[in-house]
Formats: sequence, C-alpha cells, structure tokens
Amino acid sequence: MISFDLDGTLADTFPVILKSFRSTVQHFTGEKIDDQRIFDTFGTNEQGMLRSLLPDVPLDTASDYFYDAYQQAHEDLRQPFPGIVDLLKDLTSHGIQISLLTGKGQQACDISLKMLGLTGYFKPILVGSPERNVKTDNLKRLVATQQIAPAELAYVGDATSDIKASQAAGIHCFSAAWSPSVQLDALKAMNADVYESVAALREKLLG
Repeated sequence: MISFDLDGTLADTFPVILKSFRSTVQHFTGEKIDDQRIFDTFGTNEQGMLRSLLPDVPLDTASDYFYDAYQQAHEDLRQPFPGIVDLLKDLTSHGIQISLLTGKGQQACDISLKMLGLTGYFKPILVGSPERNVKTDNLKRLVATQQIAPAELAYVGDATSDIKASQAAGIHCFSAAWSPSVQLDALKAMNADVYESVAALREKLLG
C-alpha cells in the first residue's frame, strides 16, 4: 500500500487554505493576519486551527464561515498536480492499494477531493484531529487495520513532519518535492528520499 498526504502532495492547496483562514479571521475580528500565523497552527485539523486563531468565536460559527470560504477559494484550484491522476491509476493497475492520510479534517478533505476530481481513488481515508498531529497514530492504524507489515506500506508527503511521523511508525517516506511551497533544503537536511517531480516518483515506484 502507498498512502498519500493531500496538501502540497496531491495538489497545491496551500493558497486555498491560507486565503480561507485569512478571510475567516478578518470576517470575525477585522484583523489581517500573515501566513506564518496560520502555518503555526498546522498539525491539527481546521477545527483545531480555528480554535487557536479565533478563541473567542463559537467553533460552529467559525467553522460554518470557514468551510464556505474554503469551498469558494477552491474554485481557483480544480486540478491536482500534473501526473498525479496517472500515477494513482498506474499504482492501482499494478495491484498496489492507495490510501489517503491527511492532517485535514473530514469536511475540508471531502471538499478538496471533490474539487480536484479525486473522489473514489483512496481507501481508506484517515483524517486529522483537532487536538494534535495524529499522522504517526494513523500510519500505525493503517498497518493494523489493513493487516500489512510496516515494510509493505510507504507514505508520500511533502513536509519534514511527514518524515518524522513515518519514522516514528516504522514506515518509509517518499518526500514529494514538486510543490512550489516545498522546503527542499529542509528535506535534504534530513537525508530525505526526495522526488522533485511526480514522474520521478512514478519511475521509482513502478520502474
């Protein structure tokens, strides 16, 4: 099984995420926040991020506005990275299961998959928590529920945190370095298994 991260791995969703949080915070507080404030809340899902950014706004109220903003912002992003769909189809045709393991919450994940035309490719789909980063837990859960050995699962993600989560679960991580926002030097500093194009990863996986 190959498990994929979503943001920055399947598609360049960071502009969508940042725009949605900026507009949500500004709507409720009038404040214009910078991107780093949003990045500092990464690790939890959108619910956790909204709690951190808007502690005085009821979560249901903030969430309703945010998901509307997220859907609207996604109108500008309707395609995954070039080559992703072909890679997913090729893996499946070679008998490799593909799953999705994202820090996103379920609702944002569903919106992104639908807008990107990627609904139906991944099984199972494991999402993030409002409390903390649960990628290591979810990788371990994949191994247990799919009844596979750690060596039979690999993770594809774009961040150094994905490498750390994979290492903690005993899983190999292929570092996706094809996003405009990728921190390539940080990946290389960790001696990551780096792929700077989808084609290069496809060649590695399927030869």
